[in-house]
Formats: sequence, structure tokens, C-alpha cells
Amino acid sequence: MLIATTYSLIVVTLSSFFGVTQRIRTRQIDYRVGIIFVIPSMLVAFSIRFWLMPLFPIEISYGTFEISRDLVITLLLVIVLFFTAIRMLAKSSDVIQKHNKKKGTISMYGLLTGMLSGFIGAGGGFIIVPILMRIGLDMRRAVGTSMFIITIQSILALIGDFYNPEIRSLGIDWQLAALLSLLTIGGVYIGTKMQRKISSLWLRRIFAILLLCVAIGMISNLMNN
Repeated sequence: MLIATTYSLIVVTLSSFFGVTQRIRTRQIDYRVGIIFVIPSMLVAFSIRFWLMPLFPIEISYGTFEISRDLVITLLLVIVLFFTAIRMLAKSSDVIQKHNKKKGTISMYGLLTGMLSGFIGAGGGFIIVPILMRIGLDMRRAVGTSMFIITIQSILALIGDFYNPEIRSLGIDWQLAALLSLLTIGGVYIGTKMQRKISSLWLRRIFAILLLCVAIGMISNLMNN
């Protein structure tokens, strides 16, 4: 699971950078919000990956109860997926009612995202997009800004990983990482083209349904193992 989170960070870094380059001309990135958000987020993510993760025990035991680090990371990820998907499906319209772009609020959300990224290797839009929409960005602008944030945040988290002795001992299959990244970049390209033809409301619904599918798939995999 630990090395899987490293692969995740590699893939989202490269694919998000590609997504940013696609959206620069269309002005779908709020750089002010992105910078305020990403500074605390990337610092926390880097600190966790560099200092805390190497100290995190592979097995956690309390009396007769034992649970693995991999299972803890997986369960946290599943909980976040379900919570985010349900919250997004609960909204019946795409009207943004709250606009809270205060620096303190944005920074607080950045800290939360950095913690999640550091512990579960999830710097992806499924966390950041709903938060940016809550701040006051529409769906398309939230997606573009999240890609900007993810690119910077994931680079810093990856640097922390490359100094982690456990990850260095496991090694990274760069061919696999490259293949996954190329496929994901292809998906980003297709998704960006499709995005222009779908309403923001349906984009959010599709996004939420995909999150639920991933969460259910992860639960199924846990039960089978």
C-alpha cells in the first residue's frame, strides 16, 4: 500500500500538469485561490511523507487487536470517497450559494487536504474539487484549479517519498509508472473535451457516481483478500 501511494502521486502529478496546460488558455484556473490553498497543503503533505510515514508501524496492535497500516490507509480512503460522493449527490442544483474566499478559510482547507494527501497518497481532485466548490468556484473552474494545486502538492509529496528508506528499498517500476501516467493523461485529454459538452450539474453527478464505484471496488477487493 505504501508504494501504491507513491505510484498514485506520480500519476496524478503528471496527469494534473497536463490538465493545467490544457486549461491555461480557457482561464479555468483561479491562481489566487490555488496559491493560498497549496502552500499549507504541500508543506503538510511533504512533512507527513518525509518524517511521519517512515515512523508509522506496519502493524498496529492494541492488546489482542491487530490491524495493518495498509488496511488503515485503505479504510480512510474509502471513507473519504463515500463521504465526498454522497455530499455531491445530495445537492439538487448547481447554484453556488456560498462564496467564502477568505485566506484563513482557504488555508484551513489546504491543511486538511495536505493531511489526507500525506497519509493516504490522495492528492486527487475527488478531495479538492468539492472543497473548491464549497469555497465558491463553479465545477469547471474548481477542476482546473484543483489540477494546478495537485501538480504542486504532489511534487513536494513525491520528494518526501524519494527520501523514504522503505520506499527506496521497495523500488519503483518506472515502466509501470509511465504506462499508468500515459493512460491517465489520455483520460484527462478525453475528459477535457467531453467537459465542454456536459452541464456542470451532470459533471458533478458523474463525478460522484465514479467515486462510489471506486469505493465499492476497493471494499470488494478487501473482502476478497
